[in-house]
Amino acid sequence: MIEMIISENEIIAMENGKSLGKIEFTLSDNNMTILHTYAYESGRGIGTLLMRNAVEWAKKYDYTIIPICSFAQKYLSKD
Repeated sequence: MIEMIISENEIIAMENGKSLGKIEFTLSDNNMTILHTYAYESGRGIGTLLMRNAVEWAKKYDYTIIPICSFAQKYLSKD
């Protein structure tokens, strides 16, 4: 089972104690600026899972997402 760990400036996808990927972001005013999305194993949908969690977290706390990284831009353009 993949667990999401959300800290002050990143969301990390963990499975059995191993990091599968992460999103790095900053918070300012009501903005969540996504700087980088990393998926360490391709083909498992880790980037999509991370973005889904980032969007849910941003909605919960009423943040507007500003996607700087290309993966986040592509993911958000699909909505």
